Amino acid sequence: MNKDAVVIILSVLLLGSVGGLVYFSQKGPIIVGGETTKELCGALPLFRGTIGGSSDAPQTIARDICYFVFAHEKGDSAICAKVSTPEFQGNCYSALAVKTVNAELCMSAPNPQARDGCHNEVAYSLRDPALCDKIQTPDARDNCLFNYAGRVGDASVCLSIKNEQSRDGCYINQAYRDPSLCGKIVDANMRQQCTSNVGR
Repeated sequence: MNKDAVVIILSVLLLGSVGGLVYFSQKGPIIVGGETTKELCGALPLFRGTIGGSSDAPQTIARDICYFVFAHEKGDSAICAKVSTPEFQGNCYSALAVKTVNAELCMSAPNPQARDGCHNEVAYSLRDPALCDKIQTPDARDNCLFNYAGRVGDASVCLSIKNEQSRDGCYINQAYRDPSLCGKIVDANMRQQCTSNVGR
């Protein structure tokens, strides 16, 4: 990463931090210049540079970070809707869903990929593997269950994985806790590998 990119990234983070700092000190919407319709986030300048030689960086990155901070602190999902970058907006809903223990907020994420990512995050944070079933993409749903089983150590979740290879992999990962799980593996080579690993 070149020197200019580092300076730009630090500048953006500084803008977001200053916005957050002012907000936290005020504990409410910040009105700029007495205009009741103009909040601090909307007054932040648009990003005009490049990061790492790329001009594809979103111009609204500082504003998006500012709205993210407001939404999380106030617990207000309506503020997440003001975030213009889909990835940031999805992360905003994810963070808020975890904070408010409300997985339904994931449905407000801007696209299927963001909604799936939100449900994945919330499933683990709220320790509820049933939320993985709300994920629309089959591979992403299986990955959610696979990751949940690994993070929490719950081998019973492996059975819900549709893809046979992923399910077998889930059992292999959990077999060090319970060697009998090797017997549930369908693929003969993977079952043998599991048995060998457990026997070491």
